[in-house]
Amino acid sequence: MILNLEKLKAGRSEFWRSYARHELDLENVPDFEVIGDIDSHVIAVKNRTNIKLTIELNYRLKLVCSRCLEEFTREFSEKTTYYLKAGKEDIVEEKPLADEDIFTMYYATEELDLKPLMREMIILSVPMKPLCKPDCKGLCPVCGVNWNYETCEHMGQAKPIDSRWQKLIEISSKLK
Repeated sequence: MILNLEKLKAGRSEFWRSYARHELDLENVPDFEVIGDIDSHVIAVKNRTNIKLTIELNYRLKLVCSRCLEEFTREFSEKTTYYLKAGKEDIVEEKPLADEDIFTMYYATEELDLKPLMREMIILSVPMKPLCKPDCKGLCPVCGVNWNYETCEHMGQAKPIDSRWQKLIEISSKLK
């Protein structure tokens, strides 16, 4: 979606649109797969040359659990607000930052392409360690059995302690 900032009416304007994953260049991202369409709702509030831009996205992703390596899908609803100001940023040596300063973008053109912002929102929403469920038990480190579905003789056994840590464990027990 390309937003024409010059032709944008003063006050509140709203836009709805659905995107396929290829429209936001998300078909070859290695960590996830977009399932279905990405629904967007954009709210632009213009006050002279300043614009408050809120982007809300709803979508589903296919992820791989970091504990059991099973594929699963999850619904996401992300919302981000940007503050657009005409001109260039004033360079100040040092000043405390407010939330608005972090999300402020300066524009010198009359059009703004929102697709890169939407793509970034989706990529940043993916958890570093996705879990199929909060209590996922994972895989057995010895035989590889998925503990969510079956048990093995290794379940509940303490892992042998590396002998290189033995002295540190002894010192730790004396401190208690």
